[in-house]
Amino acid sequence: MTWKRVPTIALRDDQLPLVLVGLPGAGKTTQARLLAQALGVQVTDTDAEIRRRARMTIPEIFASEGEECFRDREHRAMRAVLDSPAAAQGVIALGGGAVLRPENRDLLRGHTVIYLSASPSTAAKHVGDGTGRPVMAPDADSDQTRAAQQHCEEHGEHAGVLARMEALHAQRSPLYSEVATLTVPTDGLSPQQIAALILVALGVQTAQAVSVLAPMAEAQADSATAPDGPGGASRRVRVRPAAITEVGSGVRRVSVAGESPYDVLIGHGLLAELPRRVQDAPGAGAGGVAVIHSKALADRAAAAEAALTSEGLRVLRLEVPDGEEAKKARVLEYLWERFGSFRLGRDGLVVGLGGGATTDLAGFAAATWLRGVPVVQVPTTLLAMVDAAVGGKTGIDTPAGKNLVGAFHPPAAVIADLETLSTLPAAELRAGLGEVVKCGLIADSVILDRVLADPTDCLTWDSPVLADLVARSVAVKAAVVGEDLTEAGLREVLNYGHTYAHAIEKVTGYSWRHGEAVAVGCLFAAEVAHRNGNLSSDALALHWQSLEAVGLPTRFPEGEGRWEGLKEAMMSDKKVRSGRLRLVLLDDIARPVRVQAPAEGVLLAAHEAVTGGPHPTEGDLG
Repeated sequence: MTWKRVPTIALRDDQLPLVLVGLPGAGKTTQARLLAQALGVQVTDTDAEIRRRARMTIPEIFASEGEECFRDREHRAMRAVLDSPAAAQGVIALGGGAVLRPENRDLLRGHTVIYLSASPSTAAKHVGDGTGRPVMAPDADSDQTRAAQQHCEEHGEHAGVLARMEALHAQRSPLYSEVATLTVPTDGLSPQQIAALILVALGVQTAQAVSVLAPMAEAQADSATAPDGPGGASRRVRVRPAAITEVGSGVRRVSVAGESPYDVLIGHGLLAELPRRVQDAPGAGAGGVAVIHSKALADRAAAAEAALTSEGLRVLRLEVPDGEEAKKARVLEYLWERFGSFRLGRDGLVVGLGGGATTDLAGFAAATWLRGVPVVQVPTTLLAMVDAAVGGKTGIDTPAGKNLVGAFHPPAAVIADLETLSTLPAAELRAGLGEVVKCGLIADSVILDRVLADPTDCLTWDSPVLADLVARSVAVKAAVVGEDLTEAGLREVLNYGHTYAHAIEKVTGYSWRHGEAVAVGCLFAAEVAHRNGNLSSDALALHWQSLEAVGLPTRFPEGEGRWEGLKEAMMSDKKVRSGRLRLVLLDDIARPVRVQAPAEGVLLAAHEAVTGGPHPTEGDLG
């Protein structure tokens, strides 16, 4: 039994990149995401690239530097994006004013430039009151403003925004037309209809464009489903992995958005980046740097200390226990005491060097010292690279359960040096793939393709396949946490398989590796969804196939006859609301849904399937 993905649409190489231009509110970002998904390529937003480079919002740049300096930044970002191999084979959304400068219009010559032609009134409706868009500040004395005010008094619209949009349209529409190779009207059309028009104009068969875009429209409708509530109401979501950017030979960058954006660097030999990332953080480590590490990483910690000291920084090395033993209140108290004697200031910084337990502890210590100092995470295990070190979740364990005491504290940077995996035991590397496969199941099916095609390379620390899996997994997590840092909604999908996994860990006294428990937890969730009539037999089989391919456990034999204990452990899960268990399940591969748990009989049957029941390929799955 095999599972087949819907194929993406292929364009000629000379048609890429697709560059989208148009007024603010014309839908460039939305179209870029739709088209990139349909084509299976990277999406790049130059405004996002400007924010990442400047470490400021665009309104902040306008306020502190002025529009001309912003346009300078825009030109540099645009040139870098067009020179990037990945972006140059993808879809690029330009800022509305990028066409103003002749040098930018010159950069666009020879590219496929799509002008999304929206009327000023349509664009004005999409930008609302113009908040966060500096160019929408109206000229109160203009004739256009006065005329628009009269119109908007009659229609209840934002007069200033409409007037400014009219002015932008008069100024920029000739320039959009000048650079465009394709002009697409957008008024009155859905995003999917606009995308279909673009693809058909580029030579794609209408039927093929519609077949690929229709599921996206369905997914969009799904995302508006009512939130969890009585009777099992659910919320379906679709995760769009963040962009992966090549920034050097074999080095990739994934940027995590949000109120405190940061970069995750992935590659070999990256520990040399640590001093620069510390100095780029708020305070630049001037108040001292505390390097928290396990005993096994003493040599790497010493090397980090030497590199930081050579930059004139005060450094304190702090050794903590291995594994979950580090995540204890007594260890945290020890760190606080040492921070105090070291005089770690508000302009100081914490470095977490180690596996997931170490980065969890270091992050929580940073979050709580002086009510928060920056942390730079340097994960040294596969699990930490793709999960614990990314996302800003920090915490310690208590007798009541794992990670029940903690804080959301995004790092200033994450350095995933793949060289550190060279000494990782094979069992630990394999366990880390549990979180990797999970990312494939909830968001990026290419991960599953890689796992099934190259299982040996997935387990080889220096293979390009493993490097790609790390980057893709980080991109999935970055997309989620960039939108929902505090687990108010979307972030819950990252807990796919974790409700049962945490129960496994608790009832076995944490003798199971986390990634191994997640593997079985994903199977439990898939069995629940299948028995509840949501997940197909093929998608269920794909769970088993992907996990077995890399040697991850697919059974929890110790759990046989222990349902009551596991159920009790699951009821301490953070997703329990009003005494009712909620789960993250799948309607299909890359189609997660948050639901209230079905009837206990369904849960028990799924439990029996992963503790001793028949393998899905051994019997009828229908």
